[in-house]
Amino acid sequence: MAINSLTFLYFFLPAALIIFNLAPKKFKSAVLAAISAAFVLFSEPELFPVFSLDVLLQYGISEAMFRSSEKPKTKRILLIFAIAFNAAAIIAFSIRNQLTGGFAPFAAMVISFTSIGYFVDVYKGEAEYIRSFADFTVFTAFFGKLSRGPLVRTASIKKLPEGDKFSLSETGSGLYLFIRGLAKYVILAVPLVDIHERLVAANADEISVMGAWLDMIVFSMMIFFDLSGFCDMARGLGRCFGMELPKNFYFPFQSPSVGDFLDRFNMTVTGFFRHYIYNVLRNDRNSKPQFIVNTVLICMLCGIWFGIKMNYIFWGLYIAAFIIIEEFFLKKLLANIPHILARAYTFAVTMFSMTIFSAEEIGSIVPTFKAMFGAGAQIITNEVSYIISQNMFVLLTGAFFLISAFSIFIRFLSKKAPALYSAFAVFESAVLLTLITAMLL
Repeated sequence: MAINSLTFLYFFLPAALIIFNLAPKKFKSAVLAAISAAFVLFSEPELFPVFSLDVLLQYGISEAMFRSSEKPKTKRILLIFAIAFNAAAIIAFSIRNQLTGGFAPFAAMVISFTSIGYFVDVYKGEAEYIRSFADFTVFTAFFGKLSRGPLVRTASIKKLPEGDKFSLSETGSGLYLFIRGLAKYVILAVPLVDIHERLVAANADEISVMGAWLDMIVFSMMIFFDLSGFCDMARGLGRCFGMELPKNFYFPFQSPSVGDFLDRFNMTVTGFFRHYIYNVLRNDRNSKPQFIVNTVLICMLCGIWFGIKMNYIFWGLYIAAFIIIEEFFLKKLLANIPHILARAYTFAVTMFSMTIFSAEEIGSIVPTFKAMFGAGAQIITNEVSYIISQNMFVLLTGAFFLISAFSIFIRFLSKKAPALYSAFAVFESAVLLTLITAMLL
């Protein structure tokens, strides 16, 4: 049972909401922890023992650190052990993802990153220890964020005022956000995967300028709608269960600079590494060499988040190179040229970056780069033309929702005409739910 399945949508989620809202206030955290455990049990039964032991061990380290508050050396040893253990788990599960064909963190990896941040924060006194096992489980392993994030810190997860009692408005807005996230994945990301695979096959036979560019645009849309869709689902589920999780994507492909792209793309992961790596290494002098080293390190880690593979590391280095160039040479130019030109520059750079990100073999990057520049390739092939004609609706819809026009309209409607917004949200949810159900059957 996956979070994007009909079983979850029509059986698990309604049952979880009923049980959670009927539970007395003092048992809600325990109930939500049990729901999260049940989700892992039904989704990845072979991982359930690992999940259980992982959470228990993390909690045990937290308690040991709390009880060692008056013993700095012991506390420091426990912190080092916690970081080393979680780093080893991240590496192990990254290898697992590669062997199983996955590209995004699941369960234990998300728990490990969250736990590292928590242990560092409590060690430095920037966060309070979570003494309740149920609260600790919900913080580290809330089922909504196990698939793709967002990555939360103790300071970035907020409890809603209505979290201890049923709120029709919060539950409704949460379900609306969840359905929209699920629609991103089912209606857009899944068809785009098929289009991407067909374009890869077509380009393998005869690569063209249009084929190379279209494949990278389709791949970028596929990644965006997959990751942001799952994160929207997580945020929607969090709201249903009384939590406000942070945003993780904000239309990165309409950024005016590559630095801004990194800030908008996988925001919680970038923020995590900035806080725990960049800010720690930064000093008062803020020298150019230090900026370069820190930027390269952060971007490489943002790539490694997706897996320990050379193309993800190269992707991080590529993004870092353009951020450094912008900082030292292009900052004034990008600030002064028309916004649309800055966006066009960033879009082109990030499309080239997806050539690196999507590469199964490093050797395939150069031919794609050449084709995108028009070197030795025809403009378009018959196969690419056929793929475009067959999938025009999905491509145009994906391109439209890759930008923020619809989101701006929704925000405007919610502020200026709340009643109309509510009616529109109900109508949109019904239409999307019908389409999702039809496509998942």
